[in-house]
Amino acid sequence: MNLIKGLFLSVLALGVASCDDDDDNENMENMMSYEAQLGSINDSGATGTATVTMQGDILTVNVIAQGMTPNQAHPQHIHGLEDGENGTCPPASADTDEDGIITIPEGAPSYGEVLLPLQDFPTADADGNINYEKTFMLGENGNPTVEDLDDLEDRVIVLHGINNNDEYVATIPAACGELEEM
Repeated sequence: MNLIKGLFLSVLALGVASCDDDDDNENMENMMSYEAQLGSINDSGATGTATVTMQGDILTVNVIAQGMTPNQAHPQHIHGLEDGENGTCPPASADTDEDGIITIPEGAPSYGEVLLPLQDFPTADADGNINYEKTFMLGENGNPTVEDLDDLEDRVIVLHGINNNDEYVATIPAACGELEEM
């Protein structure tokens, strides 16, 4: 009887371990990863890379950027157009008033409204570098839901903040990148 009981417990333990492995594999299969190569807007000189991973309702964002205005806070957001349209980074021709600066209203037709502010906004170090990582629970604390973000391949990450006429303006776009599935 002890042998049968021992075999039963061994099989039960193996089944539980097997289920845990299946759950881990299923969670890995449900994880989506995206990357955006950040390019300069408004001759800011800012560049970098943003990665976004989404697993269920957990979204993790990493931004590494260089060439930002040193020692300043830089607002950054995931932007998107309505109706599932593909957001893009604005071309130079978006500067409709031809003042040399693509403002938020001039850039918005290309990349859309703010869907998720990537707060707390990072402050660039003395060399103009940003290294940011944050995890968001979608659908909680005012964050959009998974459905609100829709397909992240249609979304854009924009970093803001440049010097303009010797004054730091936190709203002017500095870098932009279109998210692509990895």
